[in-house]
Amino acid sequence: MLTLPLEAIDKQEALRYMGCPAEPDEALQTVVDTCEQQLRRTVQPRVVYRVLPLCREAGTLSAGGMQLTGEDIARHLAECDRMLLMAATLSGQADQLIHRAGISDMTRSLAMDALASAGIEQVCNRAEECFREQLPDTYFTWRFSPGYGDLPLSLQPEILRLLDAEKRLGLTVTTEHILIPRKSVTAIIGLADHPLKKGARGCATCRMRETCMFRKGGTHC
Repeated sequence: MLTLPLEAIDKQEALRYMGCPAEPDEALQTVVDTCEQQLRRTVQPRVVYRVLPLCREAGTLSAGGMQLTGEDIARHLAECDRMLLMAATLSGQADQLIHRAGISDMTRSLAMDALASAGIEQVCNRAEECFREQLPDTYFTWRFSPGYGDLPLSLQPEILRLLDAEKRLGLTVTTEHILIPRKSVTAIIGLADHPLKKGARGCATCRMRETCMFRKGGTHC
């Protein structure tokens, strides 16, 4: 397990998540600054991971007994012989901060939520740097999470089981396949001993592309 500090959060990224202009007014900037400091003091980012061999039998792709359904994940892992399965969380403290802020101040709650979203991505990026340091002669795909393309969210319980994430991170999943704590991520990274072609990434693989507010605004997440 990796225990990673939450470095300074990209506030411009958080403001973008909030749908705010790049140059917020002084009052909003103060709220964002205060929330960022409180979030970094409070949360306890942790990551668990496991490398699993990929099995291809009778047209079925699997790892650790978990069937990986869908054409998109098959393409993503096509040149790989193993994969790194990971789960990351900011801890339940992030959810608590967002909830408490929402009781009395929706702007503060929105800022805290956006900062936490930016923060968990930074934690995942830092974890990936650690993976690359630990596997120096290995080539990596980018992270592919349940919900991307046609990889179903229903894989979440099996991912948590394979990682023993409930015991190690306190990470659970609802009947609707939503991770709790909410500011958590699971992902699959393909691994190989040879250079990999860059696969499709972004809006084309996202199941939210038709309703995404970022796309409507001419940008992306």
